Amino acid sequence: MKNKYNDNKLAEELDLIVLTNDTLAKSGLPQGSLGTLTYSYTGKDRPLYGEFAFADGSKREEKLALDSFRVLDIRSAGDLSLVKEFLRRNLCKKA
Repeated sequence: MKNKYNDNKLAEELDLIVLTNDTLAKSGLPQGSLGTLTYSYTGKDRPLYGEFAFADGSKREEKLALDSFRVLDIRSAGDLSLVKEFLRRNLCKKA
């Protein structure tokens, strides 16, 4: 059964996402970066957009391809551990 966790075309605005490749690494967003989907799929090969927060407190919105992220399911232990590890790494940078 298709859902937003296995089909990015069904992702919704404000979903928590993780980058699944390094296409945005030059922008400071390597694979594994967490963000929030701000514009969902509209068809016709239009890009999606995600907002990402940086350790210095700044935020930036970036174009996303359908295959560059996946929606996190925080009810899943595996996805929850990704969020926990991301927060631990980034909070340690601020301290």
